[in-house]
Amino acid sequence: MTQDNNSATGPLVFTVLLHIVVLSAFIWFGRNLVPLPEPKHIKAVMVSAPATDSNVPVTPEQTSTPTPSNPTAKAAVKQEQLKAQREEAKAEAAETARAEKRAIEVAAAAVAAQKAEALAAEHRQKQIERTQAQEKVLQEKQAAAKAAAKQAEIEQAYALKQAEQKAEKLKAERLNALAQQEEAKKAQLKADEKARAHAEKLAQQKADAELAKKQAAKEAAENAKLLKENANKEAKAAQEKAAKLEKAKAAKEQALSDAKEAKEKAAKEAKDKANAAKASAEARRKLLTQSLGDDDAEVSNLKGQVAAQAKANSIGKYKSQIESRIKNAWKVPSASSGLKATARITLTPDGSIASIVITSSSGNDDFDTSIKALRSHGGLPVPDDSDTFRQVNPLVITFRAP
Repeated sequence: MTQDNNSATGPLVFTVLLHIVVLSAFIWFGRNLVPLPEPKHIKAVMVSAPATDSNVPVTPEQTSTPTPSNPTAKAAVKQEQLKAQREEAKAEAAETARAEKRAIEVAAAAVAAQKAEALAAEHRQKQIERTQAQEKVLQEKQAAAKAAAKQAEIEQAYALKQAEQKAEKLKAERLNALAQQEEAKKAQLKADEKARAHAEKLAQQKADAELAKKQAAKEAAENAKLLKENANKEAKAAQEKAAKLEKAKAAKEQALSDAKEAKEKAAKEAKDKANAAKASAEARRKLLTQSLGDDDAEVSNLKGQVAAQAKANSIGKYKSQIESRIKNAWKVPSASSGLKATARITLTPDGSIASIVITSSSGNDDFDTSIKALRSHGGLPVPDDSDTFRQVNPLVITFRAP
């Protein structure tokens, strides 16, 4: 737009400037021109002669400049006048030529100045256009970079969202797999229990038949007494072994795993022995009932002790498993070596943690908070039997930092 306006007004400005320069030149040089003097006209005056005495001689009156009356003199005067006029015209023409030359020079200088100004304006315009083009390119590059950064940000956010969704999906799949494993484990335990009960029943029936034929009342009484002593010894040994395993929980992960395996094996052996003892005691009880009615109370008492011991072993097993699972999930804070705290943990029937109450603080907020963070942990192996669950719940666990 600026370039178009300059192109439109340039000739007009130049024309006006040229006229001003020419007029100024004429005015300036016109002041120095000296006007030619007017030519003096020669007048001839005719005077009548006064009346005089004819005897007095007449003296002719003299004029200042006698005018020649002959044609030759007039022509000479005219030639002089023409020559003076030609000289004057020649001087005027020369002065006019000089004025025109100076005007032309001034106009040429003005044209040169205008041309130089036009070239400078064109240079400035080109410079402006180059600057604008550079700014446009820079703006386009900046816009492209900004768009690329925005696109990268969008892609990064999308990738992050996809990763989060994938992580959530994997987490849900892991939780689902763990839940399925727990369900399968519970189903397997129930199936094992059912098969064990059926096997015990068959063994009991077979034992009853054999014992009814082979053993006498005295042998039955001695065996019952011996069974009672053995059951007490085995129960005591199981309790001692469980206590040792309880102390070994503070060891490292491998030691804890070994202790857990040993404890589970011992608990299984104790339970198997208790079940076998229970079956044997039942068989003896029937024989003793048949042979010695007075020993029924003792056999019944023995059966109750064996059942109580089996239940105690089951409770200890569940407590050990739950405590081990909770401690494995516990994230020990850094720089907490040697600290310990005791917490009362209340469970729900579905294996979740209902509440965690610090009964004995470690004195370190981070350490206590790490224990309370276990509140979100679930999937604990709680017993299906409501009475056993009441015996297990709540748990009092001592947390020690290694």
